[in-house]
Amino acid sequence: MKAMRTAGEVVRTGVLRGTAEEAGSEYTVVAAAPGREGALWDRYLNGAAAAYERHGCAAALDYDEVASGAGTALFFAVLDDTDQVRGGLRVQPRFGAAAQSHALVEWAGQPGQVQLVNAIESRLAGGIVEVKTAWVDERSPIARSVAGQLSRLGLVIMEMSGTDHMMATAADHVLRRWQSGGGRVDESVPPTPFPDERYRTRLMWWDRARIREHTTLETWRQMRMEADILQTSGAAQLLPGRVSISTKSAGRW
Repeated sequence: MKAMRTAGEVVRTGVLRGTAEEAGSEYTVVAAAPGREGALWDRYLNGAAAAYERHGCAAALDYDEVASGAGTALFFAVLDDTDQVRGGLRVQPRFGAAAQSHALVEWAGQPGQVQLVNAIESRLAGGIVEVKTAWVDERSPIARSVAGQLSRLGLVIMEMSGTDHMMATAADHVLRRWQSGGGRVDESVPPTPFPDERYRTRLMWWDRARIREHTTLETWRQMRMEADILQTSGAAQLLPGRVSISTKSAGRW
């Protein structure tokens, strides 16, 4: 597969529609480059800023640096049935060196920084993308479904970017959710108190070759179907029993 392009070169937009069983309502996931869906990008990022503010960690967002979209190859936004953005995440371009990872800022001055660099460099040959700015509006009645949907995106992100590895940093309280979608904590890297001493932030990896064994059979089948259909150009297709996904344009980033 081709390497990830810059944000301005991404041509694919994916749309996934699903049902939030806890609320009996539908939701929509849009995957796009910031430059392709600028208004939605702004809504996603404003929602992230509000969520970070509610949790008292607004400084961790680096809003002014992120807002242009230049450092984002693709973002996913989840909208409820009233068209309100209720969560999402963004994917940075493929790394060429460990120094490009924001995680180095998070581990700056900490004992685990050397182990962090080693962990990244050992995977560079297979290709790495980093997921950042993941958030869920916990006040929403579909919050559980939004969190579950975001946790299942690792497979399609790695396949669309043509990489073998995806990384993210996450606080202790969300590790279990990310693990359900195949992520695993890197125990070789000690936690860091980022953005402040209230948090123990960990490094997590998704490995494309092992993601199937790191998920339940049900989750794997759902991820596999979503990834296959999201990467198929042409008319909308029906995902049996769960969601329908349509894609516009073609190509990989």
